[in-house]
Amino acid sequence: MRAIIVTEYGGPEVLVVRDVPKPIPGPGRILVKLHTAGVNPVDSYLRSGAQGYSPTLPFTPGMDGAGTVEDVGDGVIGYAGGEEVYIAGSVTGTYAEYCLCSPGQVFPFPEKLDWAEGASLGVPYFTAARALFTRGGASPGESVLVHGASGGVGLACLQLAAPRSITVYGTAGSREGEALVRKNGAAECFSHRDPGRFKAIREATGGSGVNLIVEMLANINLDSDLKILAPGGRVVVVGSRGRIEISPRDLMSSESVVMGIRMPLATLEERREYARLIEEGVRSGSVRPPVASLYSLEEAGEAHKTVVKGPHAGNIVLEIDNP
Repeated sequence: MRAIIVTEYGGPEVLVVRDVPKPIPGPGRILVKLHTAGVNPVDSYLRSGAQGYSPTLPFTPGMDGAGTVEDVGDGVIGYAGGEEVYIAGSVTGTYAEYCLCSPGQVFPFPEKLDWAEGASLGVPYFTAARALFTRGGASPGESVLVHGASGGVGLACLQLAAPRSITVYGTAGSREGEALVRKNGAAECFSHRDPGRFKAIREATGGSGVNLIVEMLANINLDSDLKILAPGGRVVVVGSRGRIEISPRDLMSSESVVMGIRMPLATLEERREYARLIEEGVRSGSVRPPVASLYSLEEAGEAHKTVVKGPHAGNIVLEIDNP
């Protein structure tokens, strides 16, 4: 089979397609034939060995995908050959024609979506659900600010929060992104290139501040985030690319909380709940992942350049074998 094999940490050029043996599902494993694979910022960290990520070499990147069940190993129940599924996590990586998964990583494919949209569900929507509800405790009547709201996780936050009577604000880096953010349920979108954006966000809340901030780039925004929180406000850090200096007095003045998120810590029960929220949203029409760009498996390096460069409005997907 064709698969991306990374033999050394580095730039996008290390994403090389090779012919390797098709995996065989052992006990407790599911073999999935992939039609599409999602490309996420974390994939670039794994590829480069940056931000504390150092997977054992060689490896195949990719956590998200969509396809059909090819075979199952001993002890696996509830899955049948030919079943359409999406993947949120993988044992062997999704930048390949086939991958092995555990049962807790494979979920029924929502029939209203296409393959590219299905490959965009795993990391973005599971991360968004964990940030908003498990860690952030967002509830009806509250306000949420999503930084980088035109990216995969940001759009997922909008689509999951807006139907629950939560007022959502977003930031984006382009006019196209701002329009997409508003289209997906944001009450307002602010340019994160505008130095006056934090003042404008507080004014949008009537001066009361934001209850919850989902932060994609804490090393840039966190100090300013703390100054626009409502009393008892929370910041959930989804991403950061460096250090930042803050004043603890900003935490004291609003009795606010800063917390992190790490998807591998999610329990199986939590992951099933995230899948339920996605299924519910697809049925109601509130969840539909926007796809910004499609690339072939051989163009995985270009896809990584797009993810890292930003801004891009929507999700980045590899087409592997899209029927």
